[in-house]
Amino acid sequence: MRKQVMIGLLVLTGVSLLGAGMVDPSKPGAAPQDLMTIQALQDILSDTVQDLKGGDGHWRFTYADVQMALLTSRPHDRMRIVAPIGPEAELTGQQRKRMLEANFHSALDARYATSNGLVYVAYIHPLSPLRREEMQSALRQIAELVKTFGTAYSSGELSFGSPSPPPKSDRQKEPSY
Repeated sequence: MRKQVMIGLLVLTGVSLLGAGMVDPSKPGAAPQDLMTIQALQDILSDTVQDLKGGDGHWRFTYADVQMALLTSRPHDRMRIVAPIGPEAELTGQQRKRMLEANFHSALDARYATSNGLVYVAYIHPLSPLRREEMQSALRQIAELVKTFGTAYSSGELSFGSPSPPPKSDRQKEPSY
């Protein structure tokens, strides 16, 4: 299973981050020293994670005993951190439901996701405006979502309340916020 998960991470490494067009990372009012760079990401990872491997915008590492990969796309000004959970085929209906509810209530910025037959936790963000504190928060959220899969399904940072009970019918006239 561990081999499947690592293969999945490598497959994701080769996948384009987004299908969007080119992005100009120069934001009005943003000083060049305020923009996140590949080197700044590498420095943050070097200071924060264990077993750092890779470079040039693609790394694998361990944070809080959770294997992760960070992938960047300079042309699209995007970054993504992913951590594998396991095979999608092994999910129960209840787990799928809880993952979706967590994405709304308790996952905060990281999300449960599936790709190429595997379940992941993913954090996706524009690269240039990313701040060190956001990067460190992302790592914590990902680790917590992986660790709480099957129990609390929580990033541990914030919750927008508990899910409401399902509606009595499949058709609901107004949303229940």
